[in-house]
Amino acid sequence: MFLKNIIREYYARKPLEEPSMLHKREIALESLEDGVYIRHLAFPYMNLLYEYITKQKTPLHLYYSSALYTTPDASKMEDKGWEGSELIFDIDADKYPGCEKKIWICPSTGEIYQEEVESCRMGGKPVEYSFLDWTCIEKAWQDVLSLVEILTLEYGFSNIKVYFSGNRGFHVRVLDEQVYLLSREARRAIADYVSCEGLDRDRMFPSLRGSILFTQSEYGLRRRVLEKARVKGIVVKKEVDKSRKPIIYEAIDSTYLDELLNEVCIKIDKAVTMDTSRLSRFGNSLNMKAGLRVREVSLNTDIHGINYSYFSPFKGFIKVKSLVTGEFNALDSKVSLSRGETIKLEAHIGLYLVIKQLVYPVDYSELEVKL
Repeated sequence: MFLKNIIREYYARKPLEEPSMLHKREIALESLEDGVYIRHLAFPYMNLLYEYITKQKTPLHLYYSSALYTTPDASKMEDKGWEGSELIFDIDADKYPGCEKKIWICPSTGEIYQEEVESCRMGGKPVEYSFLDWTCIEKAWQDVLSLVEILTLEYGFSNIKVYFSGNRGFHVRVLDEQVYLLSREARRAIADYVSCEGLDRDRMFPSLRGSILFTQSEYGLRRRVLEKARVKGIVVKKEVDKSRKPIIYEAIDSTYLDELLNEVCIKIDKAVTMDTSRLSRFGNSLNMKAGLRVREVSLNTDIHGINYSYFSPFKGFIKVKSLVTGEFNALDSKVSLSRGETIKLEAHIGLYLVIKQLVYPVDYSELEVKL
């Protein structure tokens, strides 16, 4: 009831960002009431969608299709009538080295395990508790900026939006008209290019006596590698005499190539980019894996100057009773819990711990929706 009340209170404020041509989108959600994943819905107007999610099914997660369909509520994909699809990229922060941290907890006893176990000592399955430092989100943001630069400078796209996923990463949506009819194979090629998968290194970066030479008019991946090498200070200038006019090359030791490629190739979920019928989260919807909001982020945002609380749509406090004992990372805070103890926490921290089943709510009368 706690989750149902705060989710419905949030959506009662009508915060959602309406996608273009809503009537051509498939709508889907995961229902709080029964845990069922409901697909093949369609709503011609946002008011009808709001009525559905505030009176019938409470969404833990709310999605719309990246694709446009003639009949979006058809139950079979082949009957929907695909008319085109946005181009989407997914960058998850838990894919970076050292960023995926997990423990396993038995709420019935409060036992904590550093490695996965099949069952708890007193029966039941342990709950997986994963946490992510904000520094990992910052790493993902740097890849977002690099990806947008590739999409604008190398592909010529201009209508691009970036969203925090509401949990642990970012979604990049390309809305330029020319992407809608791209085939799955074309999307795969773009995904391969930005991630450097299948790269023919010898052809792209031929080595001459241990050095890779660059001209002063490089483009694409070679330009990015050269610019990164310049920043690192590992470029050597070489002058080659071609009779009348000497040609200046820049060179790097070929042993640096792996390091440079690791920094300029973007870690994306390729399956997302290739999918022409992908479901994606509504802007300003709640991601109830963390209780945070899916929010558009300007490319000018100082990501170092914010933290997880920036994406919470709730303010105030919540009283919770702890099910475990220990110190835990909870979004942008460390929280000390003692099994059976009731404590007051900031709204976004308390909600996060409720979702993760480390605590249960006792009093949330001081919790408010902020928009």
